[in-house]
Amino acid sequence: MQEELVTGAIFAGGESSRFGSPKVNALLDNEEFGFRIARSMRQAGIDQILLVGGSEVNAVRWNLTFVADEVVRAGPFAALLSAMHNSDSPILLTMPCDVPWIDIESCKDLSAIDAKFDVQVAITDSPQWLSSAWRRSAVQHLEQQFESGERAIHRAVIGLKVNYLQLPPDALRNVNTPNDLV
Repeated sequence: MQEELVTGAIFAGGESSRFGSPKVNALLDNEEFGFRIARSMRQAGIDQILLVGGSEVNAVRWNLTFVADEVVRAGPFAALLSAMHNSDSPILLTMPCDVPWIDIESCKDLSAIDAKFDVQVAITDSPQWLSSAWRRSAVQHLEQQFESGERAIHRAVIGLKVNYLQLPPDALRNVNTPNDLV
């Protein structure tokens, strides 16, 4: 069975108000979060990676494709649509910029979505909607949900075939404040 082409997307458009500075540029082991996430995606075999929102300078420095938010300050659902509109691959693997411990195997496992599903969502203790793999074929459904006023990804998927994939909690350890790095 031939593997489907996957595009990666790192969401970097949030305000990072609890963190105090852009999380995508925060350091772990002297490496920026965005760089670490992109490296794991690349090592998982994903060649095209989008940086959605944030700074175009970061995209250039990390050899990523910058994608401006199509709808500013509209949250992760809008970022997902921006990424989907800028990807030609059948599968889009998304990650928030605050999961610097994401590993190669988790990227591979999550992006290996079975053909019978529209979306595969990572789950640790609860669904991690921003760490997910989306079939391009779901874009029209998502656009309709967004146009109708929905802004929550977990509600916008109603009507799609969703699979939940258990991933190691450490791989998706989320950083909201500098204290979360300790």
